[in-house]
Amino acid sequence: MVPMSTEGLRVAFDVGGTFIDVVIAAAQGPILTYKILALPETIGPDVGRCVRDAMTRRNSRSVARMVHATTVASNTVLEGKGAVTGLICTRGFRDLTEIRGLQRPAIYDIFWDRVPPLVPRRRRLEVTERIMADGSVRTPLDEGELRGALAGLRAQGTEAVAVCFLHSYINPEHERRAMALVRELMPGVDACSSAEVLPEIREYPRASTTILNAYLMGAVNGYLGKIERELSQYGRDILIMQSNGGIMTAAHARRFPVRMIESGPAAGVLAAASLARECDLPKVVAFDMGGTTVKACLIENGEAAESNESEVGAGINTASHLMKGAGYALRVPAYDIVELGAGGGSIARIEEGLLMRVGPLSAGAVPGPACYGRGGVEPTVTDANVVLGYMNPHRIAGGTVPIHARAARAAIEQHLGGQLKLDPPAAALGVHRVVNATMARAIRSVTSERGRDPREYTMVAFGGAGPIHAAELAADIGINRVYVPLHPGLFSSLGLLFADLRYDAVKSVMTRLDRLEGSTLRGHCDSLVEDLRERLMREAGASEVRFERSVELRYLRQDSEMNFRIPEDIAERDLCGWLERAFHPEHERNFGYRRDADPVLAVSVRVRAIAPARSVAVRDLASGFEAAAKNTPPAPPQPRQAWFGPQAREMTARVLTRRHLLDGAVSGPAIIEEFDTTVVIPPGWRAELDGFANVVLSAVG
Repeated sequence: MVPMSTEGLRVAFDVGGTFIDVVIAAAQGPILTYKILALPETIGPDVGRCVRDAMTRRNSRSVARMVHATTVASNTVLEGKGAVTGLICTRGFRDLTEIRGLQRPAIYDIFWDRVPPLVPRRRRLEVTERIMADGSVRTPLDEGELRGALAGLRAQGTEAVAVCFLHSYINPEHERRAMALVRELMPGVDACSSAEVLPEIREYPRASTTILNAYLMGAVNGYLGKIERELSQYGRDILIMQSNGGIMTAAHARRFPVRMIESGPAAGVLAAASLARECDLPKVVAFDMGGTTVKACLIENGEAAESNESEVGAGINTASHLMKGAGYALRVPAYDIVELGAGGGSIARIEEGLLMRVGPLSAGAVPGPACYGRGGVEPTVTDANVVLGYMNPHRIAGGTVPIHARAARAAIEQHLGGQLKLDPPAAALGVHRVVNATMARAIRSVTSERGRDPREYTMVAFGGAGPIHAAELAADIGINRVYVPLHPGLFSSLGLLFADLRYDAVKSVMTRLDRLEGSTLRGHCDSLVEDLRERLMREAGASEVRFERSVELRYLRQDSEMNFRIPEDIAERDLCGWLERAFHPEHERNFGYRRDADPVLAVSVRVRAIAPARSVAVRDLASGFEAAAKNTPPAPPQPRQAWFGPQAREMTARVLTRRHLLDGAVSGPAIIEEFDTTVVIPPGWRAELDGFANVVLSAVG
């Protein structure tokens, strides 16, 4: 059981592709921040060292809570390092994961090929059984065949088993019996059934999600076990960030690892949504640029966009929400995040025709950008920013990472400048602008491609590299205001401290709205509510729980649905009519058309159970900054030569701290240096502090 005590330290750590970010908060006083290079063999010991330091500085004897965000699940899929997995399925459905949904993201690319199935055909074994769509049993489960199939999987060295039978979301009887035999005949093997993982209609997404879950169970269990052993002296339980912005127990993560595939990116989006609510920003684009990737997500009225349908395993997600088919289908509640391989460590190169490309290949933490002095020789976005004068030419991350400016300049000159016949600053500015153009695609994919005008939105920029690029990127896409929060380079870790416990449940209903009673719809939700309440109490000791109910709707004979919150204040007799009237205009906004005369189908109901567990708020961070600023007068601003504009014009930029903005607004060119990032204020932009100590960048004129 996870203690919800407020006594002791709250520790949050986010392991990214380049850095481990650690944030530690106590009941009183400012938070403590740490930034460490992400060397896999030292994750636990390095986090433990930070905790020991914080306990000494805070005179604390205990840790109340540890919350962790990690890329272990997504990396396991991308690198193909999951368990040797087998599938037990209904006879006739063996090749479902090969056929998939007959979708492809690049219909005119004759060289495109989809990723191979996680389970090869020899380990996809059929058994005789059949449950009908109404839940009745047409053909009983042939246990003799099932025993033979399990023997075949055992002979092939199978390490994990996924069970997915037809219509088990209505009647899981056969899957339960199959799981009992798996545990009897293959003890020690990880196993899961689709009725546990995704009791929802649609055979391929359900099978794919269940296979992914089985594939990840061993890797996630081993990873969490190692982290827990290395940090056991500070606390018995570690909470894990899910893809949907909620946290769950480590035990829950071991059982359902598919729910943490987007663990790291979700933490940053959650923090941006919290900032949007507290700062009263109704329309926000979260822009997170780290060392390896850039992420973008839409936030409206303080709520981040969510999707119950995504893909994983085909590399970085560059497709829009209308283009799918590249990876493995995944149906779990998750923030609707677009991710590109365009981080600070992304490598720049010249291709045929003197075309410059940046990313998706990254230098990571090892060997890292050339300027890190750890063996990297290829030019990266970080190297370009050092050459342009945007980053401190001596050290970053509070002095923990020395910078070798000469190595950065040499890498740019040798690999880019010579071929392009440009001096290093001009070549570096080319890298800067190419990566900005790539990142603009991510912003447009969550705004204009989804019926939103980006000019109406505010950008919240964070990540180690985000504030460097934010102003010029915003100008390129028509956004004229950018918020850079406190601790932007560790903002995702801060998001872990904003998170609540969250469990989700789903039930398929497949009924036309005009034939559905509001009482029946709410009754479906109530059955899920009781199950979630019991589970949260049993696994997390949470007694204070609130529930959010929603329904997925689509037009009859359509293939994809949209999620709508079920309001509590609508009478049951009016509920279904209200939902239908709300559906048509929202469908038009997202897809460009509406059909008011067509029936609307209720596909599934969903319930979200939330138990409050937040440790800090944005206002708390501002209070800590103001208290520290009073005791530490800023040093005089220092000049630095930096290059701006299409002609790589050299200009003198003032180098400031956030503390300087307490004395008034600052116009560009200027650079704000912080422990975890750099904020670039280009010519034509001004910066000031708001009441929450955010740096607010505004386009002048």
